[in-house]
Amino acid sequence: MKQYAKHLSLVALLLGFCLPVSGCLKTKIVTDKPASNQEVELAWAHGFVTGLVPPVNAPLEVGDQCENGVSEVYFRQTFIQGLAEGITQSLYNPQRFTVTCASGGAMSSVEHAPAYLPPDRRSAPSTFATEQTSADE
Repeated sequence: MKQYAKHLSLVALLLGFCLPVSGCLKTKIVTDKPASNQEVELAWAHGFVTGLVPPVNAPLEVGDQCENGVSEVYFRQTFIQGLAEGITQSLYNPQRFTVTCASGGAMSSVEHAPAYLPPDRRSAPSTFATEQTSADE
């Protein structure tokens, strides 16, 4: 009976360790460019402190490989990478990056961008500054 209890507690301990680290992280960023068959992969991107410190060997420079731009960026954590993160108590946060190159064609114009983005997509609209100054008076 003691032997059975010992084995049962060992199984419970292993499950208690394995279940928290068995989850996986997947994020996919998709542009509106059509995808090609060409992919660029970074098997181990080294992040730290539960992802608060971004991967030190990223971003991927894919300009030479993806002449028509990028269609998708997909990053995930494999089981082994999750195990490495679990062993280090989330101090080390490795991920796998895959970039799918675009097959060509232009992205949609800025006119179809979400309304919350400024027209030039880089700076605040000029009306924002005038609204701020008139409200202060």
